[in-house]
Amino acid sequence: MNDSFSISSGSRPATCPADETACPLPIGIVIPACNEEACIGQVLEGLLKVIDPARYVVAVGVNDSSDRTAEIARQYPVLVTETHLRGYGHGCREAIDVLTKSLSAVSAYIFFAGDGASDPRDVPPLTRAYEQGYTMVLGARTARRSNWRVMTLSHVLANLTLGLWCTLLTKRWFTDLAPLRLIDRQLFEALALQEMTFGWTIEAQVGAAIFGENICQISAAEHPRLAGEQKVSGVTWCRTFSIGCRIMAAGWRARRRYCHRFYSAASADELTAGAQTSA
Repeated sequence: MNDSFSISSGSRPATCPADETACPLPIGIVIPACNEEACIGQVLEGLLKVIDPARYVVAVGVNDSSDRTAEIARQYPVLVTETHLRGYGHGCREAIDVLTKSLSAVSAYIFFAGDGASDPRDVPPLTRAYEQGYTMVLGARTARRSNWRVMTLSHVLANLTLGLWCTLLTKRWFTDLAPLRLIDRQLFEALALQEMTFGWTIEAQVGAAIFGENICQISAAEHPRLAGEQKVSGVTWCRTFSIGCRIMAAGWRARRRYCHRFYSAASADELTAGAQTSA
């Protein structure tokens, strides 16, 4: 059974050909982490066992941690950077910055959980979809029934609702607000994300859809947190509702911003074409 399905059929070509040997550019795996000393070692150990070190480079963005997360991460062959700013987006941004400074070029970024929720075996399917021409590949958890035993009821309902909210905002079908995802580097830079806390994932998803990018969802696993304290999933219903409202608000802001950029660019192109025709 094929568990992947396309959301759109954009015209943007793949950055890399299907033959991996013909694609010299590595893919960066971005792991934001805040107070994950109990998890990060196991996460990195499991990930490094699966990925090809010639193809992937791992970067951990430690954001406002008060524990030994960074110290433990530095015991592994990965890039590690720290920031005093707290927020998922800040951790991602720091990891991406150290990747771009350390490598001459990166073709795409894979965003991976630092608490053990993401499955390293889902990394190759994300990459294969990217090589087929998709500039954003989402690891949909709600598409796999077995994940529902791991996710709390509030977690499942929240992500289904947020996927529907993305659908309403963009008129493109989404089933999940997937934290495990791959984004082409050129697309990521064009998005110029601004939501550095709870809105990071929905902002990218909404922006890519409005820009007409070639987006694909694949079925992905969801594992329970290895240890430590839950920050988003697995919290109380009241906390889930509060976070959900903040994410929905971020999605609405993203829609307004990206629609303005998209239609402003389209109008500028029309004016340029009209001027050239008149000349």
